[in-house]
Amino acid sequence: MSGTHNGVYGSVIPGQDTWSESAMVLYFDEALRNGFSFRISRFPERNATWVWCHVIHDGALYCYTEHRLPCASHRIDPDVTHAIYDVPNRDASITRGGSSQALTVLSFSARVLSFKGEGGVEGPGDVQVALEGRFRPGHLRSGSPAGRFERTGEVEATLTVNGKAVSLSGLAKAHEQTQTRPRFNNPFTYTMLWGHDASLVALMAKDRRYGNYEDGDRDYPIENFGMTQRSPRRSFSASFDAGRRRIAGTAETIYKYKVPVFERMWRGHVVAAQVEGRRLVGMINDWRSEDQIYEASVS
Repeated sequence: MSGTHNGVYGSVIPGQDTWSESAMVLYFDEALRNGFSFRISRFPERNATWVWCHVIHDGALYCYTEHRLPCASHRIDPDVTHAIYDVPNRDASITRGGSSQALTVLSFSARVLSFKGEGGVEGPGDVQVALEGRFRPGHLRSGSPAGRFERTGEVEATLTVNGKAVSLSGLAKAHEQTQTRPRFNNPFTYTMLWGHDASLVALMAKDRRYGNYEDGDRDYPIENFGMTQRSPRRSFSASFDAGRRRIAGTAETIYKYKVPVFERMWRGHVVAAQVEGRRLVGMINDWRSEDQIYEASVS
């Protein structure tokens, strides 16, 4: 399809190589009463943009997922010092200050119509949601593959649902990623947890297990990561430092939601976790969990 600016959109073909680029910002308060996960993925060669905006407002979950959106034809260069992830004729954007490698700020804005509840529905709902804010990054995390830039940092944002606004501030996470290989091609479990003294980002897939664990000022690339199967309470472990150090934790699902992707359901979980005696919050996401190879137990 063509005609990006008149609302005509293309589609992403499962399993097919195509250039893609995404940016994501997420934050949850310590009580898990308010927060958000906001992601924009661009597929310029396919004239397709995906927008995921999931928010928690005063203890209630609201979901917006839309894949039937057009995309401008230009690529976003990770080395330029200003870039915008946006959608033609829609009010959703993430603006980068600095290069992906030397990020200084991510500004974000969205005004969408969402569904209340666990989602799993394509397109707009009937609840007005507005999100506006800035993410100030910490250092670039180690342990990620080429083309992916992970950071924890500080967020200042305002989240408004049906006219009621809440102010958000505190620890948050953000990442950017560019790639040509197909997205959502293989099963994976992706974990993002953070707190005042520690944070963890890890991926578990059939052919790769990697990530990063930060303990105070120390940064450890994860060499192996395992997690038990999807359940309200699950266990996980990570090893690093040439196998000489290992951590273990548990995560309890507080909210869960679904995103329709390629006629399947991507499953997101907002969790409260315990890792080495520290309380962390964040997300655990499962894709094609029926085909994933989970750990039988983690002790």
